[in-house]
Amino acid sequence: MGTWGTGVLQDDTVADVIGFAKDHLKRGVTFDDALALVQSHFSELEQDADEGPLLWLAIAQIQWQYDQVDSIVLNRVRKDIDAENGLDGWRDDPKALSQRKSALARFLTKIEQPNPKPSALPKLVVRRAPYEKGDCLSVRLADGNYTACLVLDVNNADPEQGMNLVAGLDYYEPEPPSKFVFSKRQWLKKSFGNWNGQLDVCWYLPIGYRTMRTRISVVDTIKIKWTDRKKSGSYTRWDNLGTSIAHSRAASSSTE
Repeated sequence: MGTWGTGVLQDDTVADVIGFAKDHLKRGVTFDDALALVQSHFSELEQDADEGPLLWLAIAQIQWQYDQVDSIVLNRVRKDIDAENGLDGWRDDPKALSQRKSALARFLTKIEQPNPKPSALPKLVVRRAPYEKGDCLSVRLADGNYTACLVLDVNNADPEQGMNLVAGLDYYEPEPPSKFVFSKRQWLKKSFGNWNGQLDVCWYLPIGYRTMRTRISVVDTIKIKWTDRKKSGSYTRWDNLGTSIAHSRAASSSTE
C-alpha cells in the first residue's frame, strides 16, 4: 500500500484519483464527465480487492467536496466499510487497523450528509517557466555575493508546473557575472554533503519563484550547445537557486 497514515486521504491511490479528477475539472470538463473519465481510467482497480474500495472512497470524496455524494456511490462505500473490504493490508498491525477502521467510520459519517460548504470547481492556474532556453542568470545570494546560472531547457507540458532546467556555474564573487562567465561554461561541481562532485543541474519548479525573482536578472541569452546537459533527475524550488555554490565554498574552506 502506498500510504502515509491511516486517514482516508493519506493514500497514493486515493490521491491519484482525486488529482486526476481535479486536473480534468481545471481544463473545463464537466463534473459528471470528469467522474466518468475517472471510472474509465481507473477501471482496472475494480479487479483488485485492496484498490477497488480505495477508488470508491476517492470518488465519494470528490463528490462530497464539490456537491454531495449520490446514492450509488454512498451505498458502495458503505457496503465496503461494513464488509471490511480493503483492510487486509492493515491486519498485521492491530493498532493501525483500529485507527483505519475509525477513520473509515468518520469518513462515512461525513459523506452521509451534504457538504455544508462545497468547494467551487477548481480553475487552471497557468505557471509557465519564467525563463527561456539560453538565458544567462545573475543571482544575488543571501550573503550579498553573486553567482551565475545558465538555463538549459524549458518544459511547459504541465501548464501549472512550468519548469526550467538550470545549471549552476562555478562563480562566487561580490560583483554580478559578465557575459564572458557564461560563455566559458565552467560548471559547478557540488563538493559538499554526499554529492561527490556531481554537476549542479536541476529542474526548477514554480515554488519559491515569487520571493526569489527580485534577486535574479538576465545578463544575456546565448545558444545552448548540443554538448550541454539536457536532463536531470533532480527537482527543486527557485529559492534554492545558487545555494550550492555557497555550500561548496564553505565545504572547501573547512578542508583547507
